[in-house]
Amino acid sequence: KQWYQRRVRGLGSSGIYRINGNNASIQRLRFKFEHDEPVNLREDEFDINMLTGLIKLFLRELPEPVIPFNQYSNVEQAIRLPNQNDTLDMLRQVYNDLPPPNKSTLEYIIRHLVRVANIKENLMTANSLSIIFGPSLLGNYPSQAKLLVDLPNQNKAVELFIVNYKAILYNVSQV
Repeated sequence: KQWYQRRVRGLGSSGIYRINGNNASIQRLRFKFEHDEPVNLREDEFDINMLTGLIKLFLRELPEPVIPFNQYSNVEQAIRLPNQNDTLDMLRQVYNDLPPPNKSTLEYIIRHLVRVANIKENLMTANSLSIIFGPSLLGNYPSQAKLLVDLPNQNKAVELFIVNYKAILYNVSQV
């Protein structure tokens, strides 16, 4: 409940997810969560940028990304398809093939990002959110050369998930 109330209040913050919170504060909050210490998210010491920074850190540090490495070639192939309907169909298949925990996590994150992108006051579009979340949801690669090639594909895939979430997650036309 606390998380939800804080999230709703902060969604209109300009540059949400783009502006980083104080690293020491993020690490202090992380420590509390990792050690099951009580956390009151209503406290003023926890600003929206610290909370979003913690979310980004959590996703970056997962041993395997939310969209697992074994699905990456399918995502890459979907992005390269010339027909958008085929692309969405293939991304839907990637989503449907995810393990249940990954699938529910991705759904929750994408639905949240849709809400963020729909609030004009925060100046965060689906494209800008995809730049932030592409590497976190699809993973970083040890090879810098590969990362430079993959980054636009990761961003495009996440943007498509945000913009076409009903078609991809629920197989519902977005007329």
